[in-house]
Amino acid sequence: PSIHAVTEAVGFEYRMQPDGEYSHAAAVFIITPDGRLSRVPLALIVLISLQWRSRIRVGLLTGLAFGFASFFAQHFWLGVVGADAHWILSIYLALWIALVGAATSFVSTRTPAPVAILLIAGLWVTEEALRGRFPFGGYPWARIPFSQADSPLAAWSTLAGVSFITAVVVACAATVAYLLREPRLKTLLVAGVLLIIAVAVPGTISNAVDSQDTVSIAVIQGGTPQIGLGAMDVRRAVLNNHVNETILLAAKVTAGDIPQPDLVLWPENSSDINPYTDPEAFQAISSAAQAINAPILVGAVVDSSENPETEVYNMGIMWDPVIGPGDTYIKNAPVPFGEFIPFRSLLTQFISRYERVPRDFAHGQQPGIFTINGATLGDLICFEVAVDRVVNKIINEGANIILVQTNNATYSDTALPEQQLNIERMRAIEMGRSVVVAATTGISAAIDPNGVVVESLDDGEVGSFVYSAPILNNRTLGSLIAPWLELVICALTLGSLIWLLVRVRYRRQI
Repeated sequence: PSIHAVTEAVGFEYRMQPDGEYSHAAAVFIITPDGRLSRVPLALIVLISLQWRSRIRVGLLTGLAFGFASFFAQHFWLGVVGADAHWILSIYLALWIALVGAATSFVSTRTPAPVAILLIAGLWVTEEALRGRFPFGGYPWARIPFSQADSPLAAWSTLAGVSFITAVVVACAATVAYLLREPRLKTLLVAGVLLIIAVAVPGTISNAVDSQDTVSIAVIQGGTPQIGLGAMDVRRAVLNNHVNETILLAAKVTAGDIPQPDLVLWPENSSDINPYTDPEAFQAISSAAQAINAPILVGAVVDSSENPETEVYNMGIMWDPVIGPGDTYIKNAPVPFGEFIPFRSLLTQFISRYERVPRDFAHGQQPGIFTINGATLGDLICFEVAVDRVVNKIINEGANIILVQTNNATYSDTALPEQQLNIERMRAIEMGRSVVVAATTGISAAIDPNGVVVESLDDGEVGSFVYSAPILNNRTLGSLIAPWLELVICALTLGSLIWLLVRVRYRRQI
């Protein structure tokens, strides 16, 4: 028999061979290049149906092919850096999915179907948890839940965190895959009920949006004179762009066209010139703060106080219009191989573009917490919005509103800004907080606690907007239990896998 399944999102063909094995061709996309695919379960259904009770090498190879196709498609934007980076990262990430595929074949062959479905879901949660932490701090960008901002499953994050969305999506896909491979009426009815519950439960969840107390936040998107790897080569011009846009905003406030903001949010790298040591940069930022008569949260690159010869800070500085620079936040999770270079002495001999990163960005230790007008603001810098531990830290410290400072100028006119926007939307849903984003070139946005984009400036657009963000204190259940629930799922999954391996080896010895 032959099965040929093709949709706009998924193409996969497999044919039964005389020996009972499957041959595989084409590709399955877990996340489309724009990062907005909510049909991930469809792709996973095809993948898991191929791996279900197959030989381990089949699971390994289909996982490798699936992972490479998926991650290669999602990371087309990395071609700006270089084709080698694009291929190496895609292959590396695919190896994780290959391991999941091998384990899927193993557990589905050796456990009853309901147990296998739960373990397969646990395998994907565990893969994302480990990959997001190891090595060098991990790479959590490409995860199933970050593709689900437009999906009815998104609100599961409010109940149990973004990792639980992975469990739900994979469990639903594995259930359907099982039914396709081994259809039974009773199982079909039970699975139907479970799938309805999976979709219906999050439909009853809605986060609070309105609050009597608000903070008025102005977002500045000043733009960069150029994009790509050389986007920040004209540092003074980038700073001046954000100063000028802030002064234009101040004129609108003076004219009564817009309300006076409580805070002005500038993006990451809005001042790649150290304002502590450069008098001109210091004066430019001060003049902008004085014109708008509000503090500015400036994204700056500052020499390290401990190792200035080898290390710099990617920093948020709260700049008061009267007293100047005040509280600061140092990025906790710089990007490996982008903002700090592991094995620097070795890699710089072979990869010349690392000359653009002559010093490593330090790892900050303290959470990005600022207070203003009775509100606690939690600051994240770019990539950190995908890092669970950093997001959880600011929420645990009492953040009422999440701020994101980002610089997407290197990847302007690619899918990356859209992907990041959808991660930011998922964080708003998960934490029940407004998320306010300032980007150098786009996408800047104000996102309400239900993940709805209220205001935005598109990629390449220059301008500003003012958003009244509600001050919200109630914690979502997901923000409280997600780290522990993820840990439990990972522990049970790994424990079960080890137990199965030991049992198989024991039986072979007998």
